[in-house]
Amino acid sequence: MAFISTFELLLKPQLPKKFTTEVPELSALARNILQGYFLTIANVTNEPVSLSLVVTAITPGLEANKILTRLDTTGIDEPVSIDPKPIDFKEEIKKSGFTFSLDANDTGLFILQPDATNKELREKADFELRGYVEISINLESTAETTQSTPKTTPKTTQLLITAEHRGTFFGTEKGELGEIAYALPLANGKALFDL
Repeated sequence: MAFISTFELLLKPQLPKKFTTEVPELSALARNILQGYFLTIANVTNEPVSLSLVVTAITPGLEANKILTRLDTTGIDEPVSIDPKPIDFKEEIKKSGFTFSLDANDTGLFILQPDATNKELREKADFELRGYVEISINLESTAETTQSTPKTTPKTTQLLITAEHRGTFFGTEKGELGEIAYALPLANGKALFDL
């Protein structure tokens, strides 16, 4: 496993409701924000690779009904489900796994964000989650085969990885719309990962 970066998911007001209740004049500054984690991964080798992402979030951990995950390689976002059993190394540490494949020389965009289609989550608008992300080659997929040729995953690979947060501000007025995007520092200090 190699560490990639930290992340912060948000679906909540910019300012805590406590402040806007105590000082109503601040309400005009309190747009809501939907912020997600966007991970661009390029397989720069000539072999397809199966990858595993592990997301660690202690308080409270990823909850499948509150999280939306997608993998986009063709312009059509495909759902990526949380592996059926969360990976719990210790009871208080919540690790969730995701697996997906990237073709040779292909690039995918992994998206992890609050599920804005969840009406209760959207109406409550009090969701935030922080943690960190790791990546590794998924060696369990080496047994996959197709009709024509066996499909194997190499034991080493090179990936170009960028991580960023993207957020959308929203409110009841059109003028309250806005967007933000910023790159996150990578744990290894460079975009090229040797796994």
